Amino acid sequence: MKDRTIHIIGAGPAGLVAAINLANAGYDAIVHEQHDDVGSRFNGDFQGIENWSSRKDAKLFFQEIGLQVNFLCAPHQTGHFYGPNLNGVEIKTGRPLFYLIERGVAAGSFDQGLKQQALAAGVQFLWNDKVEKMPSEVTIVGTGPKAADVIAKGIIFRTSHPDAYFGFLDDRIAPKGYAYLLVNNQKATFATCMFQDFRNSRVYYERAFKSMRRTADIEIIEPTEFGGFGNFFLPSSGHKKDRFLYVGETAGFQDALWGFGLRYALLSGYLAAQSIISDRDFDQLCRHYIWPALKTSLANRWLFAHLGNRGYQWVLNRLNKSRDAVDILQKHHQFSFSKQLLFLLAKNWYHTRLIDKQCMHEHCDCIWCRCGKSENMTETIYVQR
Repeated sequence: MKDRTIHIIGAGPAGLVAAINLANAGYDAIVHEQHDDVGSRFNGDFQGIENWSSRKDAKLFFQEIGLQVNFLCAPHQTGHFYGPNLNGVEIKTGRPLFYLIERGVAAGSFDQGLKQQALAAGVQFLWNDKVEKMPSEVTIVGTGPKAADVIAKGIIFRTSHPDAYFGFLDDRIAPKGYAYLLVNNQKATFATCMFQDFRNSRVYYERAFKSMRRTADIEIIEPTEFGGFGNFFLPSSGHKKDRFLYVGETAGFQDALWGFGLRYALLSGYLAAQSIISDRDFDQLCRHYIWPALKTSLANRWLFAHLGNRGYQWVLNRLNKSRDAVDILQKHHQFSFSKQLLFLLAKNWYHTRLIDKQCMHEHCDCIWCRCGKSENMTETIYVQR
């Protein structure tokens, strides 16, 4: 008889989407979370759910994976971007470039919205519960990133500035990454995202802050520092012993280009639930629906990393001349023959900072390691920024 009780380790977005879909399909979904609430990793900072990698709008995507929009989800289109010389360009789009969301424990946040949907579906939460051993035959594991391939350092603050967004491309303030300023309803987030030289993060942040102050006339009230990190790699399998299904950044499902990986995380949670509900192979689902996008993002990361400051300004000028920047970005995010060739080059160039430690147990059922993932496991492809 098919087990109707499914345990989900981790109450991040991927795990919650899996739990919601399982509960709505009549399963007993139990979420184990080591903290006392969802969103504890975050500080109320704004993030973006990208809307440029697919022709499908993010809100329609939410519907298709069984989610409602009961959280802040503000569309942003026209924005201001600055290159290395702080020459500003305006980016115009025919539809939202991204949807702004808030992360953390506050009401209206993305994390709290998903928790409310899970509770309404009948999901059971076990708080302050750090699972060490597998609790059931099939377990979904979404315990978040295990290493820092990209880090963000910034501040959140109050302001009277109208809603807006600003982007900055300059290796002197964000090595191989970008800095950003997001303003919504008199709250703001400013941060710089770095893909290398993490030890000098404070120096880069201070430079980025000065650049932002030179370009954006904005008052800063009650600033609070925050930081974050992301992890990207391409595993050979999304499961271990056909019992653990890895989702979200635990499985490496992140955007290698700019770190906008929430759509991948949400989709992986949905696919894990569908693999159980429909008795389909989780790896095959991931390889069909997620892997092409991940490979393309890695190919694009290789291209972006080789642009340098001169290349960044060229990209911004090209986007500025377009009537719809989303159209250009979509073309670069399609998995094509040229992107396949670039991926083959990029996968040998990058190595993740993840160290895949093994527990060395003879019959492993540990949540935290992957040593028994698959008897036929091929060599894992690791990527580094």
